[in-house]
Amino acid sequence: MQLKNYFLCFSFLSVTVCAASAQSLASADDNTLHFTSVESSPGNAENWTFYLDSESQVYYIDFETISVNLNDILVKDNSGTVVKRDELWNLPVNTIYELDLKDLKPGKYEIELRTYTGVIRKDLTVSE
Repeated sequence: MQLKNYFLCFSFLSVTVCAASAQSLASADDNTLHFTSVESSPGNAENWTFYLDSESQVYYIDFETISVNLNDILVKDNSGTVVKRDELWNLPVNTIYELDLKDLKPGKYEIELRTYTGVIRKDLTVSE
């Protein structure tokens, strides 16, 4: 019985260590996106992790291209106040997340994708 408990503890610890060491913070480019109602600015065409569709006023984030599990998303205004927040931990890893920007006023914002080990930041400029 005691040997069984040791084996279970060792197995759990091994899986935990492997999972923790496998996570790495994905690098996100720091391009500023300009949100207008006329033109679409998808940022770097080769990096489809973040895509801004200014016509529908939706910011798409492809979780499958991010190599870490995400905990939550924050949108902060220029003064650092959180204007939007959503939990992401319960979404599948192949999700394309849709961040609705229709209620944001013109200005500079920062999108934070928070993981259990770090933060991925993306700047966003909303203009009229």
